[in-house]
Amino acid sequence: MGIKYLFNDNCRDFVSISNAKTIADISALVSQGEEMQKLFIFITMLGLLCPSIALAAGEIGVIKTAEAEVFIVRAGDTIKGIIGKTLFEQDILRTGANGSVGAVMKDDTTLSLGPNSELILKEYVFEPKEESFSVLLRMVKGTFIYMSGVIGKLAPDSIRLETPDSTIAVRGTRLFIKVND
Repeated sequence: MGIKYLFNDNCRDFVSISNAKTIADISALVSQGEEMQKLFIFITMLGLLCPSIALAAGEIGVIKTAEAEVFIVRAGDTIKGIIGKTLFEQDILRTGANGSVGAVMKDDTTLSLGPNSELILKEYVFEPKEESFSVLLRMVKGTFIYMSGVIGKLAPDSIRLETPDSTIAVRGTRLFIKVND
């Protein structure tokens, strides 16, 4: 009896765990000794798969997809960018010749980089209770897809994307940028 599916694509809805169809079925699993481990794994996976639930203080996003060469430069150190790795302000996302990476920010903004790309996460503030929002991303080189999340709906004027030649104020929800070397 293994976990078949945890979530649908947008990481919002529970789909199926083994043969459980209802909350009562899941509760029955908890009462069984060896099944407690499976439930613990399920809850742990929930935290890893839904960044808006799992992010701690200071963390602004998480890597959701990573192919080939993906790196994070943090405070001068280069670390491997793997699925589940958290992102912080001032991190630099880099991809190699065959690399690509997708990240989801606290407000559900989606960032995607293609091969030979570099993006600096210069500033990110998402504090809805204080009505404080700010996104400043600098695309150094490569290809970049941006899809706005909650900040884009609540405070679109607070989003700025920089390239070596310009600053783009985002008013829409999706855009593609290509920066040549």
